[in-house]
Amino acid sequence: MVDALKLVLNNAPLGSSNQQVKDNALTTTLKVLLAIKSAQIEEAVGSLSRDDIDILMKYIYRGFEYPSEGSSGHLLLWHEKAYSVGGAGSIVRVLSDRKRV
Repeated sequence: MVDALKLVLNNAPLGSSNQQVKDNALTTTLKVLLAIKSAQIEEAVGSLSRDDIDILMKYIYRGFEYPSEGSSGHLLLWHEKAYSVGGAGSIVRVLSDRKRV
C-alpha cells in the first residue's frame, strides 16, 4: 500500500486546470489513504520525501472538505503523522501554494 501511496502522490495533477482530473485523483488518493491501517500510517509517512508530505497534506485538507463516514478520524491520524514529520512548514507551504489538488 505504501507503493500505491507514493504512486498517487507522485502523479498528483498539480498543474492541471481540469477539475474532473483533480476530483478523480482525490478519489483515488482517499481510497489509498483510507485503505492503509492506522498502525501503518507512521511507517508510510516516514517513507515519504518532504515534497510528498506536502502533497499528502494537500490531499488531507481536500479530504476534509468531503467527509464520509469514518474518513475524518482517519484523515486526522494522517495529519498528525504528516505534521510530526513535516512540521509547521509543511502546513505553511500547503496553504501558500497556488497549485491545488
